[in-house]
Amino acid sequence: MELKVFQKGFNYSQDGDGNRLVYHLQGCNIHCPWCANPEGIAIDGILMVQKDYLIDAICPLGAITHKALNRQLCKTCLTYDCVQKHRTKGIRRSYETYSVDELVEEAKRSEILFYDGGGVTLSGGEATVQFEGVKMLLSKLKAKGIHTAIETNGTHSNLSELFGVIDLLMIDFKHYDDNMHQKVTGISNKIIIRNIEKALNNHPRVHIRVPLIGGFNTDEKDAAGFAAFFKKYSSQKAVFEFLPYHEYGKAKWEQCGLNYKVTNGAVDEGTIALFEHLFIANNLSVIHT
Repeated sequence: MELKVFQKGFNYSQDGDGNRLVYHLQGCNIHCPWCANPEGIAIDGILMVQKDYLIDAICPLGAITHKALNRQLCKTCLTYDCVQKHRTKGIRRSYETYSVDELVEEAKRSEILFYDGGGVTLSGGEATVQFEGVKMLLSKLKAKGIHTAIETNGTHSNLSELFGVIDLLMIDFKHYDDNMHQKVTGISNKIIIRNIEKALNNHPRVHIRVPLIGGFNTDEKDAAGFAAFFKKYSSQKAVFEFLPYHEYGKAKWEQCGLNYKVTNGAVDEGTIALFEHLFIANNLSVIHT
């Protein structure tokens, strides 16, 4: 079985315990306008362009002219000679394909680097879009004694099937209000809530992360709404983290030929402090990574 991976590399503590080998898997079923990895959204991938390095001659259809890519013309292409036959700095497909066994072998070779409780983290995109391959990979990693973690938006209806092969489960929770969640991300939060409840009842290590995005979920009423929503889980072992908006992925939207629409997403320190204060006041454990 194969998996589409658009990025891989090591990261310390931000994607789970210790030093971790992180695989970003292609495909996502929701469309957050602030996404830091827009190249990972389309399951079939996307062509990423650095226009200053585009070379007209590598496209037999003439889709590249004057440092610009005609993506409509690309849709008629069956061969993708620009990336299949040529390797240039100007254009590349967002992902590469690896067999599950290739990734397991790479993780085993990397074990010496898994210090401070490290291991392998699957991220995205949304890792569960490639559910069967992810299930196989996590199972094989666990069988090799490698610590496993997953970063997920929590939308897969069968997420609980993976609980037994995930050592650390990280779930994003973007909004407690279903209408707002659907309006901005394009999908309901109802399955996410069910999966969070299942995780809190059945998984020993749950890390819930709330991205704070100005104009979406950062008003004072939102801070109170999130705290009230999670108050019933205060006796659980879950930890909570707030992730303030950033623009690290903004340039990649242009490289993907997509429009970046967030204009006032920044969050000040006072807002973050308010969220943390209300969660702590409701006996919810707040962490920083």
